Amino acid sequence: MSFFSPISRRSGSVKVILNTIYLMLVAGALTMILPLILTLSGSMSGMYDIESLSFYPKFLVSEKALWARYLDARYGGAIDNFKMAWSDPSLDFYDPPYEPEKDGAPSEMLRLWDEFLASRGGLTTGEAGLAFTRANNREASLENRNFRRWLLAQYGGSLARLNDALTLEVKQVTAILPPRQSRITLVDVSSPLEEKLAEYMTTLPIDRRLPWDVGGFYRAVFLPRVFGEDVAAYNSAMGTSYASYAEVPFPATMPAVGGEPWARFVREILNPAFVELTPEGEAAWKASGRSRVDFVRSEALPEHLKVISVDRAFADWAAERGVADARIPQRAADWRDFQAAKGFWRWQFAVQNYIYVLDEVAIQGNGVRNTAILVVLTVVGALTVNPLAAYALSRFRLRQSYQILLFFLATIAFPAEVAMIPNFLMLKELGLLNTFGALVLPGLVNGFSIFLLKGFFDSLPRELYEAADIDGANEWQIFWGFTMSLSRPILAVIALNAFISAYSAFFFALILAPEQKMWTLMVWIYQLRQTAGPGIIYASLLITAVPTLVVYLCAQNVILRGIVVPSEK
Repeated sequence: MSFFSPISRRSGSVKVILNTIYLMLVAGALTMILPLILTLSGSMSGMYDIESLSFYPKFLVSEKALWARYLDARYGGAIDNFKMAWSDPSLDFYDPPYEPEKDGAPSEMLRLWDEFLASRGGLTTGEAGLAFTRANNREASLENRNFRRWLLAQYGGSLARLNDALTLEVKQVTAILPPRQSRITLVDVSSPLEEKLAEYMTTLPIDRRLPWDVGGFYRAVFLPRVFGEDVAAYNSAMGTSYASYAEVPFPATMPAVGGEPWARFVREILNPAFVELTPEGEAAWKASGRSRVDFVRSEALPEHLKVISVDRAFADWAAERGVADARIPQRAADWRDFQAAKGFWRWQFAVQNYIYVLDEVAIQGNGVRNTAILVVLTVVGALTVNPLAAYALSRFRLRQSYQILLFFLATIAFPAEVAMIPNFLMLKELGLLNTFGALVLPGLVNGFSIFLLKGFFDSLPRELYEAADIDGANEWQIFWGFTMSLSRPILAVIALNAFISAYSAFFFALILAPEQKMWTLMVWIYQLRQTAGPGIIYASLLITAVPTLVVYLCAQNVILRGIVVPSEK
């Protein structure tokens, strides 16, 4: 019945009231939709754009935002590697220089760099590291995933065989990470994993490699840390007049001007693998009886040291062709590679967090299988035990029916956490911990479900039961063929509630089945969130919401019948 008659709806005051109600309904709908949109946008975000979260991922529509995401991905969030490659100490990933006027056409220096690489057949594993990788799992990474899959394929997909061969102790696939990409400062350590990484990098194109530009690191990282961000302090100490650190030369041997910081960097900071000893230095090293690393770090004279790196090799190669002080044009190379693959990177950034979550919870472990088994057992149990109890209370009209029903209802007066400790102790005594029995049995009987079912069974016509008795039907035939057939709407509601309860179970599932082989999907997701970044967490929330949404959409017609049918009786 309408509150307003058709005639009263024509008045201005009623129209205002109705429009206000409609606006309130729209506002209520937006309060549900907006969080979903923000979650969807956040699931595509990275570490550096999560702080400016908006209703849509900016990199999908803005080339500048995509460029920033690309650089963050290429250098793995390692700001020192970014500064090294571009030889610029002022860089950051939040707002990197954007140059739309460059159309990707190679500059003269970029052309020389391409010729240099072609003449040498690319870069060796010692001259360049792995780009698009990260040292942790806070954010999804393209080459972390590719390297992990390639490495597993080498051992037939067996994590146990991989651990044995590489002397690792990783318990899950996503814990496999490439070694940290900081070779300029870290002393080389030989390991089976390092050897596998070197083998993997030989299969990659040059745009997936990160050249170790020692001169760029010296200018953009080392000098600003020693003399400060302003080059004036360096000029004052060295008696020079450079406009920026980018103008500071980095020769292979100790220069006459700026020799003191050069010697300090080469002896104390630079990986000795990039240092070569002169003949005099070789003789002094052999006479010292010390390891080469210790000798370079402590006893070698600066004039006995020579830097050998790909940037120095490129400078010497270009000098032979009449180009002085040539430097690796990584900035131009990055822009060219970015322009050539913008569509690929948009898609990659849109789906990489989802792929990471699926790798974590679907491919490794038994999370999906355990959850599927738990859900099936719980739903089947809920649709068997609860209807039987409700049928007995409704059909036979026991004198104590109301007392029994009150007892069932009393179980929902207390939160589930109250019964957690008694349930745990009881299941422990029965030896059921870390079994599906521990997960299913405590929730097999639900007082509220019995209450709902009894009410629905009571609404069914008693004449039909009498007719079934006259026809000679036994009690099981009446229960299964008649009562259960007419109760499909309320059974759908019970099944949906049981599904949600089993699927979303986390704390109870973790307490009763703490062994990793028995973890359910929600336990896996919880463990994932302890190490993952915000973007991966948002993606996990959306992925875990999908099964519930699909089940509800499939059951909505039956559920609506459960609401309408009783009101029509």
